[in-house]
Amino acid sequence: MSGEIKVGIFVIVGSVLFGTAIFLLGDYSFQKFYTVNAEFIDVAGLPDKSTVKLSGVEVGKIRKIYLKNDKVVVELAIREGVKIYRDSKFMVGSTSMIGSKFLQINQGTPASGRIKEGDTVTGEEALALERALAKAVTSLEGLIKDIRGEGRLARDINEILTNLREVTANVNDLVNTSKPHAENIIERMDSVTAKLDAMLTRTDAIIAKVDRGEGVAGALISDQKMKSDVSEAVTNLKDASASVKDALGRVTGFHTYLKWDYKYEPLARASKNNFGLKIYPRENRYYYLGAANMVNTKNTPKSGGALDYEVVNTIDAQLGWDVKAFDLYAGVLRGSGGFGARWKPFYHNSKWDRLTVLVEASEFGRNREVRGRHFNDARYDAGVDVALNKYVSAGVRINDMAETKRLNYTTRLIFEDKDISYLFGFASLGSLKK
Repeated sequence: MSGEIKVGIFVIVGSVLFGTAIFLLGDYSFQKFYTVNAEFIDVAGLPDKSTVKLSGVEVGKIRKIYLKNDKVVVELAIREGVKIYRDSKFMVGSTSMIGSKFLQINQGTPASGRIKEGDTVTGEEALALERALAKAVTSLEGLIKDIRGEGRLARDINEILTNLREVTANVNDLVNTSKPHAENIIERMDSVTAKLDAMLTRTDAIIAKVDRGEGVAGALISDQKMKSDVSEAVTNLKDASASVKDALGRVTGFHTYLKWDYKYEPLARASKNNFGLKIYPRENRYYYLGAANMVNTKNTPKSGGALDYEVVNTIDAQLGWDVKAFDLYAGVLRGSGGFGARWKPFYHNSKWDRLTVLVEASEFGRNREVRGRHFNDARYDAGVDVALNKYVSAGVRINDMAETKRLNYTTRLIFEDKDISYLFGFASLGSLKK
């Protein structure tokens, strides 16, 4: 290899090394960055070109720091692809008390949105180490003055000691004053103790007489027949009180309600009424008996109305159960067998518990012709009621959804009749065992 070739290779290697050094020292990078500006009141000696860390991980560098009006602007170069959210905290961090400083970002939440290229954020105020030390020294000097007696702490301690001396003097005076009374109390306690001893002695004597069968108490204990009679009398009293309690429960346990339903069918231009009695013999269980679809059959249908297919002047007789948000019942509905349910979807809401949803099913074997129309399917009704108060409610109902699908407007009036309740209660007394 000739000397010229060696010199050429040396120059090429040196040029590559020199270019690499310039690239590294000049802070060049092939990575892409986006710019974010952070405004601070004081950056507490944060150096230019220092690193930027997001939750402790390095994500960029500081390009430059400059003053803008009364704020310090720190221009950050963040690596492309790093997500920083708008509610993140920007502050000056330090590796230790005397270590190098860097810009610390505490990550926010995705719901606040992402910081974009060129956005400006507000940094948290940083307390410089020098000012923090100055404050600490000032506080320490004040504490030393207080301890030496030159401040408020010493005055408070002196005042507390003075109050303690006064309290001690008052306690001594109280003890000296109360000593004679305490001696009298001890003497009275001795007297009471002596009387108790005497009472216990007499009690022992009475118990001895009872053991020997002397006196009424002794007879009760020693005489088996008397003991049996007394036990029987107590048992009879218990039975009598239970019977009285049962009787009162039967009299006052009934609750009866009178109910009137008014229904209007706009299509047929006809109205009907339901009257009935709802009886609660016990809580959460009831019987209902009444008349359904009551009309005067002599009335002439209003002109312009559609045919009315309802069966009129029938009866309702049902057994029902109230189970929290549900009212379940079954029996005779408008003269045919069926069942139904009322449900309060907002049972636990005091504002919306007035709303009730109703469904009914009846006439399962229907196969007849009414006013020229043949009916095959069972009858299904559904509706919604809203209670205006505890007496009045109103709602809408769709009757016979499988056949005629008629809309009805309903109004209900219900109130409790305590006289009828007492009548049923007294009538039930006859079922008591004699």
